[in-house]
Amino acid sequence: MSRVNDAIDSARVVSASINVTEKRFEQLLERILLEAKALCNADGGTLYLHTDDEHLQFVIMHNDSLHITLSGACGEPVPFAPLSLYDPVTGEPNHHNVAVYAALTRQTVNIPDAYHAEGFDFSGTKAFDRQTGYRSQSFLTVPLQSEHAELLGVLQLINARTPGTNTVIAFSAELQKIVESLSKLAALALAAYIREQKLRAEIRELRIAVDQERKERQVMQITESEYFQKLQSEARRLRERAAR
Repeated sequence: MSRVNDAIDSARVVSASINVTEKRFEQLLERILLEAKALCNADGGTLYLHTDDEHLQFVIMHNDSLHITLSGACGEPVPFAPLSLYDPVTGEPNHHNVAVYAALTRQTVNIPDAYHAEGFDFSGTKAFDRQTGYRSQSFLTVPLQSEHAELLGVLQLINARTPGTNTVIAFSAELQKIVESLSKLAALALAAYIREQKLRAEIRELRIAVDQERKERQVMQITESEYFQKLQSEARRLRERAAR
């Protein structure tokens, strides 16, 4: 019951941040990830954002055991290349990557142990583990989508732990439902920000168009004025005289 209460409190915090300014956007994203991570006592977490060119861009990564804190908010962006949603050669959906699969299918993926999972390619994760001495075991990957099913990003938590002992366990069905609920509210905040940014961009474009039209109108008023016409006539007369 306490976890549910914690989820409700966290949801209120996120939903209250929907009217976020651009300056605070990255802090909001980090808050979303940290709230979800804390609810599950997860050792790590990653937040991806969907890009216009059909990729999942790493924007935030945290890992307690490895002391990793990467995000634009802290000044150290995640150095990993974006994940392509589709094969660049065949155009086929990239269902081999778990984060991409969750994004494309709009379905949560709960994996108890990545080293015994079927259907997904965890070679990159295993290579990371070999380099760091870490063991990425349980994964909870939740798509972030708008109320109109528009893909916004993906929230991924790694290695749920038992309170006190920090023994790595699978993400329970209860935790999955809580994170999914939090993710829906987080998606509302992201969607509101994206709409706001698009509106601002449209306003900027409109202002540019209006300014350009105003300039063109001013030029037209000048060129069509009687004074300007006289100047042009005088200029032609001087050119003709010089040419004789």
